[in-house]
Amino acid sequence: MNNKHSAGMTGKGFYVALSLCIAMVGAACWYAYSKTGKPQTAPEPGYSSAAEGTVPSSAVTTTTTATTAASTTRRTLPSTEDVLAVLPPRTTTTATTTVPATTTAAAEKPVFPVEGEIVQPFSHGELVKSATTGIWQTHNGVDFAAAPGDAVVAVADGTVTAVERDPLWGVCVTILHHDGFTSRYCGLNEGLTVSAGQIVERGTEIGAAGDTNESEAALESHLHFEMQSNGVYIDPIAWLEAES
Repeated sequence: MNNKHSAGMTGKGFYVALSLCIAMVGAACWYAYSKTGKPQTAPEPGYSSAAEGTVPSSAVTTTTTATTAASTTRRTLPSTEDVLAVLPPRTTTTATTTVPATTTAAAEKPVFPVEGEIVQPFSHGELVKSATTGIWQTHNGVDFAAAPGDAVVAVADGTVTAVERDPLWGVCVTILHHDGFTSRYCGLNEGLTVSAGQIVERGTEIGAAGDTNESEAALESHLHFEMQSNGVYIDPIAWLEAES
């Protein structure tokens, strides 16, 4: 009895287990079919799958639209003519240079200090024997014959720089002229008409010829006249004639 019951249960249990296995296999197949066999739905317009990593079409459209708008609204710079049209007219000022009129007259030509003839000329650095001392020496001026009391005048415009009594040359007057030229008048009388620092014009009487020149006392009455250029003795006649 027990053996029969056990055999029956065993056969029935086998079929139950088999049914369960079939049911499980069927459920598994249905599940697999539902996951893999179901047709995939197309993505919504304007999007792509996230796996592809692309930008949604709407974003692309927006960017293209913005770029097009920016290109369409690009500002055009005004032309030079447009700018000049709105600017006020420019006024051009021309500087005027006024040249002052020349009012200084040209220097007048020099005159001879006295009207007498030449007694002894300029030696140009060569030694000549002095008639008074007998010594060979240079004659650095020109001796003009002049009687005592004859008027002596300034040869050119200038300023009196010295009025002196030299032990050898007697009463002397020195005048400074333009460009460093100086004139010296020696052997004058005591009564002079000019003083140091006085400005004189050409032809102004500065004194009179005299006999105060001791170094040339052996010569006839005369005026010893010297010229220097920046401290160097020059021929007075050459200067007077060149300036005349």
